[in-house]
Amino acid sequence: TVDLLDWNSLFDSRTKLSRPLLIPNRKTGQLEPLLSCFSKEEELQMKRVLQRMDVLAKRAMEKGVRLMVDAEQSYFQPAISRLTVETQRRFNRSQPIIYNTYQCYLKEAYNNMTVDVELSRREGWHFGTKLVRGAYMEQERERAAQMGYEDPINPNYEKTNEMYHRCLDYVLEEIKHSRKASVMVASHNEDTVKFTLRRMMELGIHPSDKKVCFGQLLGMCDQITFPLGE
Repeated sequence: TVDLLDWNSLFDSRTKLSRPLLIPNRKTGQLEPLLSCFSKEEELQMKRVLQRMDVLAKRAMEKGVRLMVDAEQSYFQPAISRLTVETQRRFNRSQPIIYNTYQCYLKEAYNNMTVDVELSRREGWHFGTKLVRGAYMEQERERAAQMGYEDPINPNYEKTNEMYHRCLDYVLEEIKHSRKASVMVASHNEDTVKFTLRRMMELGIHPSDKKVCFGQLLGMCDQITFPLGE
């Protein structure tokens, strides 16, 4: 079952932004506004965000470079991901220009990513992703404890590694079968880099295909970065 709230109309300047932001009421099952209404200033702020995304995406397309939208805390991320997916729908028609980021320390990482891959298949655009492990573990856990909801983070590092490799393998298989997916492996983990290279060889994905790239911070783990570059 794919339960998708379609926010296409966010990009329609004639639509009030509060109108498509609906969520189901769990008791009644009816859709209700997420916010009673946006103020005029909030409407303008949101439209400026959309305009900036549009300008950046068009510039990236002109220059033939990838535009990677970073991930934030889980309680902001759904909005960021939806905006990114809408941008992918528009700009990833012939090649993957826009990349969405998935944080693999989240329990929902695989589910979130595979839903977006399925959407890209159905609509015929190129799926682009940057896979990271995640950066806000303490903050996420502290907030979950304070507010009384389930900790969204995997229980340990091993589970996060499993999640990362599961997500990565899924995208690599998608690259092999459809050629309409691309991934940045943003990791300083040597095992993950070796896992990626091994799976690329097994699946017949060549570096010259430009479907897989790697991301590491400058000066961090040069012992991985330099051999990888060679």
